[in-house]
Amino acid sequence: MSKLLLTGPSIFTNDSPDAFIEQGAVLIEDGIVRQVGSIENIKHDNPDVVVENIGQGLLTPGLVNLHHHLYSSFARGWNPNCTSPTNFKEILERIWWRLDEGIELDDIYYSALVGLSQSILSGVTAVVDHHSSQRIIIGSLDRIASAFNLIGLRGSPCFELTNRAGNKAFESGLKETVDSLSKWPYGGMENRLSAMVGLHASMTLSDDNLKIISEATRPYSPGYHFHLAEDEIDQKISLEKYGQRAVHRFAKYGLLSERSLAVHGVHLNQSEIGLLRSSKTNLALCARSNQNNAVGFAPWWDYENLSIGLGTDGIGSDMLQEAKSSLYLSRHEKIDPDFGFGQIGEMMLRNNPAIFEKLTGMKVGRIAPGYPADLVLWRYNSPTPISGDNIIGHYLYGLCDLAADSVWIDGTKILSNRKFVKFDYDNMLIEARKLAQSLWERI
Repeated sequence: MSKLLLTGPSIFTNDSPDAFIEQGAVLIEDGIVRQVGSIENIKHDNPDVVVENIGQGLLTPGLVNLHHHLYSSFARGWNPNCTSPTNFKEILERIWWRLDEGIELDDIYYSALVGLSQSILSGVTAVVDHHSSQRIIIGSLDRIASAFNLIGLRGSPCFELTNRAGNKAFESGLKETVDSLSKWPYGGMENRLSAMVGLHASMTLSDDNLKIISEATRPYSPGYHFHLAEDEIDQKISLEKYGQRAVHRFAKYGLLSERSLAVHGVHLNQSEIGLLRSSKTNLALCARSNQNNAVGFAPWWDYENLSIGLGTDGIGSDMLQEAKSSLYLSRHEKIDPDFGFGQIGEMMLRNNPAIFEKLTGMKVGRIAPGYPADLVLWRYNSPTPISGDNIIGHYLYGLCDLAADSVWIDGTKILSNRKFVKFDYDNMLIEARKLAQSLWERI
């Protein structure tokens, strides 16, 4: 059994009651945190341990992104050269559905490498991804898994099931989904991955589709990862075509549970909120995406007793910027400059890791005995005191302006002095640019 003692920085453990340790130490054994505290006490208990002084700074648990679209990495800078969309449905049709129908397997792999490597640089070590490529389906999740494995993150992949590309694409997507549930079962024992069942939204899935999805995946007892009432059009089409609002449709086919993740939840009524609450379904807010698409923002302060976290929805990989935007937008909507600070911090630091564990079976989010050693070192020389009580302010107004210096996942260093250990980041970006240019020319 290999032991390593990291020393030098101050530590935010995110583990009450002693959440902050000035110049502490972390003992890692076989990828698991075994002890956290003073250097002297840990060395006394482990006199022969290998010691690595990683220098001054702040050591924190890795952050969690509850909703990403890694394939969207290749949209950055793209000019769709189309009539400007005037509503959400046109945004999907003229931009995102064109992109996902144009990507090839290499595009999928490299866009995932881009999104995941930039997650690491932002201090994110766990990502829940929602993939869509309605023309290239079979094998798409394997390429995403390869990107996760190369960089070293833990995560949850899924393929977006929808009927918008026809029955053949739907059937292929279902096969890819069922295969993924076998390859990466709950618990993350296979390469730190645990698959979910992905669905686009109620408006692009018929009752027959939902029934087939439920019956085909039920033997695996999976979680379901779906967009929910992101725009009013989702509810409008659901009511016009199927006579029910979106949450009621998902509930009808058994897709709500504490292992399921609804995303956005902007346009919900009290009946739907009640169903999410009673089923213990989790909700991920995506403030920057909602602002970008002008669809509104979920009034989460009215969603009592829901399990609520944060995701980026493919608008980059930076969870600290996402949390800050969530705070500002919440205050704007409430017209209250003193609102939401503690709640948004709780979503980022407590709810996100707790929800990730429910979705995948993997414990994350604390530097504490028994937790995997998913650690982030920030070269943060704060001009003001740091404590467990004010750490949210340091995250949102200090760390958010930095890139992570070093990152460990399962005790293995994958980023060292802002350099990736296992691959050449700059060469990867060169290849990504070539592929993105080719994709833009095709679509």
